[in-house]
Amino acid sequence: GKDSFDEVISPIERGYHLTKISSHRKGNNVRAITGLTKDSGSITVTVTYTKNGKIIPIDKNDNPITGADQPIFPTDPTDPTKVDSGNIPDLSDKGYHPLDKNVKPGDPVDPDSEDPSKDITVKYVKSGTISVKYHDNTEDKDIDGYGKNASGDEDDPFNYDPATDLAKLAGKGYVLDGKVPEIPAKFTDGAQEVIINLKHGTTTVTSNNPGKPGEPVDPKNPEGPKYPNGTELDQVKRTGTQTIHYVGAGDKTPADNKQTFVFTREITFDDVTGKIISVTPWNVQSHTFGNVDTPVIPGYHADKAVAGGATVTPDDLNKVITVTYAPDGGSGDNPGSNGGGDQGTTPTPDDQPDTTLPSDNNTDKDVEKDKQDKPKKVKKARKIIKTRITKQEHIGNAEKAEPLAEQEHNDQTVASPVKNEANEPQLPQTGEANTSVIGLLGMLVAGFAAILGFESSRSRKHKN
Repeated sequence: GKDSFDEVISPIERGYHLTKISSHRKGNNVRAITGLTKDSGSITVTVTYTKNGKIIPIDKNDNPITGADQPIFPTDPTDPTKVDSGNIPDLSDKGYHPLDKNVKPGDPVDPDSEDPSKDITVKYVKSGTISVKYHDNTEDKDIDGYGKNASGDEDDPFNYDPATDLAKLAGKGYVLDGKVPEIPAKFTDGAQEVIINLKHGTTTVTSNNPGKPGEPVDPKNPEGPKYPNGTELDQVKRTGTQTIHYVGAGDKTPADNKQTFVFTREITFDDVTGKIISVTPWNVQSHTFGNVDTPVIPGYHADKAVAGGATVTPDDLNKVITVTYAPDGGSGDNPGSNGGGDQGTTPTPDDQPDTTLPSDNNTDKDVEKDKQDKPKKVKKARKIIKTRITKQEHIGNAEKAEPLAEQEHNDQTVASPVKNEANEPQLPQTGEANTSVIGLLGMLVAGFAAILGFESSRSRKHKN
């Protein structure tokens, strides 16, 4: 038989530590047993191991986090009775992080110094994130440099007031596109994103409010949106003119007759980019002015009885029509002559054709002879009548002409074509009513008849 047992070395058991040796203990081992006899009997030595404690992640309410790893403290590889430190588990995939901001996943955590079999709890909280962004809906992109990104523990407060950033963005030309969404007051157990939608503001320039390129739209915000080129007054308002310019009558020359018409449109530009985004058509594409009767000046005739009717467009604005007066002239038996020149368009009665007044004793031959033998004084008498008619016309015109001061035309602004017409139809250039000329022509015919009757009677007496 065997009279001794060798020393038994206590093994290292993973996840366990040696807590007791019932007898024959020598340090952490069972010592050698010697001196055994046949009468010694059986010897039993019990070596007890206890399970190592665990690291248990718990939430803010002290409840174990479902699904979280619970690592066991490791046994000292050199001493079966000792338990080594463990490591803080990483639960970021579940949205948790250690409550103690002084530790982080992977940091060591010690077992209980008196009882390594005790579990050690580590409190975790959910990690939440909040992101506030500003989005440009006009260009469909986020606006960098504004908003806030933050992370925090579940139920921690989150503070952000968008008013400051909104004011800055408004100063750059942005405007809200909808309402400002609610900003979270605290973090939750997940990611929260808030998007504040903006769009580009616009400014419209009109004829009453034209732009001033390079100057700020809001004088109180000199760094804000500025008027771009192409928004100045000339681009939204253009004035067309028709000027009837009278010349040639000396100090009797009428003042210019000037009419105006205003073309307008609107231009809209982007406050953020400064680009022109829309231009309306002009209110009309063209405008035709009315006609104006030429004023009558005694002793003068004009080259136009009526002037005007010019058409202007936004790209062809100014029309000038010149009406030229010239003296009537004339003297002696030839009042219609001014040194051989043309009388222009001033109306004067045309020389009337010789008139034949047949009688019972006249033959066709006698009539023709009578025409050939008519004395020159008959023709002279006809010219005298014509001269008197011409003078009467001048007198009539002088009576109808208004004082020059009253003939002056003030500038007019018209919004639609206006034709200036006389109240009564007038003869060209003179202003005489048709009835006056008809009366004068009647006098002329009567005079001719009387003269011819006298000559015919004298001829018959001569023959008898």
